Amino acid sequence: MKDAGYEHAHTSPIKTPQQLAVVLVLAFAVPVIGIILLTQIIVMDRHTDAATLAPEAVEARIQPVARVVFGEPAAGPRAAKTGEEVYKQVCAACHTAGVANAPKLGDKAAWESHIKEGLDKLVTNAINGIKAMPPRGGNPDLSDYEVARAVVYMANQAGASFKEPPAPKEAAAPAPVAAAPTTPSPPPAQAAAPPAAAAPAAAAGGSAEELLQKDGCLVCHATDKKIVGPSYKDVAAKYAGDKDALAKLVQKVKDGGAGVWGQIPMPPHPQVSEADLQTMVKYILAQK
Repeated sequence: MKDAGYEHAHTSPIKTPQQLAVVLVLAFAVPVIGIILLTQIIVMDRHTDAATLAPEAVEARIQPVARVVFGEPAAGPRAAKTGEEVYKQVCAACHTAGVANAPKLGDKAAWESHIKEGLDKLVTNAINGIKAMPPRGGNPDLSDYEVARAVVYMANQAGASFKEPPAPKEAAAPAPVAAAPTTPSPPPAQAAAPPAAAAPAAAAGGSAEELLQKDGCLVCHATDKKIVGPSYKDVAAKYAGDKDALAKLVQKVKDGGAGVWGQIPMPPHPQVSEADLQTMVKYILAQK
């Protein structure tokens, strides 16, 4: 008679033919599946984003923490206007039609006495202003050199033989300045101060009458009589009752143009500050 404990220790877990079949299938399939998966891992094609291999991307990954960049040299001075350009933009308003006895372009008789005074005297008068002509023809942005070129151009059109003035020597261009390394921004205590606000075009100053004289308005206008353009009383009468008269006239003087009066085109006045324009226009609109 067999021992019961001995028989139990040697009993197989497989009791039926179906269980045997499952064990055989698993014994074959599991190693095969494992081998297939391992093979796929080994031979699998690893995809790489082409953008990461671009030269710029590679350079960005390997660049140092900081680098020095040299800024571009400061832009040079603006090109000076020719005498003809200055005449067309500034002087033509008066010297084409002979406004306020201004000598007309090409009028030899009108220019004869002025030419005899010499180029230096003519240039000085044009820079400083004389009689009804405001300094620099009413455009303070013109350099002495540009004013002199305009005088030579107009005088030579009337028979003078003045030579073109020599161009001023340009200041040496400043050396390029190295930009700060592209290191992290400093703490707030070390941050650069904010840039200063832009300065206004021109400081307001003087009475309305002084401003009208300085900017050359009286060359073509007067308080109570028409010279070339309408008198100030005519302007005030035209805009009487218009609540937007101040804004309209300020913009008109600033931009220039022939307007509705049909006279010689009024040149623009971009050099005059907004405050001065309003002072002059308020004075004009107050005329009765």
